[in-house]
Amino acid sequence: MKRTQIKRRPLADSVLHSLEPEEKSYQEKDSYGLYLRVKPSGTKSWLFRYKKPNGRWGWKGLGGFPAVSGRLARQKAQELQLSLSDGDSIEVDTGIQDAVTTFGEAAEQWYQRKLDIGRAKDSIEQYRRYLDMDIYAVIPKETPLHQITRLMCAGVQSRIEKRKAYTMAEKVRRWLNQIFSLAVGQGLCEINPASELKQIALEKPKITHHPHLMESELPAFLAALRGSGSKKSTLIMVRLVLRTACRPGMARFAEWPEFDLDSGWWLIPGVK
Repeated sequence: MKRTQIKRRPLADSVLHSLEPEEKSYQEKDSYGLYLRVKPSGTKSWLFRYKKPNGRWGWKGLGGFPAVSGRLARQKAQELQLSLSDGDSIEVDTGIQDAVTTFGEAAEQWYQRKLDIGRAKDSIEQYRRYLDMDIYAVIPKETPLHQITRLMCAGVQSRIEKRKAYTMAEKVRRWLNQIFSLAVGQGLCEINPASELKQIALEKPKITHHPHLMESELPAFLAALRGSGSKKSTLIMVRLVLRTACRPGMARFAEWPEFDLDSGWWLIPGVK
């Protein structure tokens, strides 16, 4: 949603998640002294605005959203307000680095960006599953970014390779690379410890694909198809593939409304 559509404060959780970025960064007030900063990239973080002893205004970063929820940010802001009322001073923070220092916060920011750009549901579920099941199992969420080593990142890759899930190991390696590349770009860390994992990755076993049929082999294949005991739906899909040269997946997920039998048309929607 656009910030002009905000109707109440503090900002509701649905607003925090759906607030859209603009061409320039902006701060949207949540409650007394607390603001949500939204960057053009879509990255969101919390900022606390306070008056320094010299009378000037300063900012202190309270962490990135959604790693730091609205409720937690308000609690932090309240604690800072109480501290200031007692005469204590707080460290000046411009909010440029968004105070994201742990791996969990960086990884969740990466995950949120995937949600924001509208990745497919299956992909989102896969990101979540492997973050929780493998990545966080080797690199705990609370680990400071600057303490993460190449050996730890290699451990994530090795953990998945031991299950012989080589394709998934390749995907997770790419995701780790993206998490750290995003953190480097935001100035949260100086190096990407996942950048060279490909060099030590195990080679995937070679796949032997089924050979295609030659024209001379079709009569024997069709005769065998007629005598096959396969399900009727399977036999129909095989014939559909033969007659249309479509991908097998298109035949598997075909739906009756796509067919105009009178005109002899099969119209596959663009979204497929």
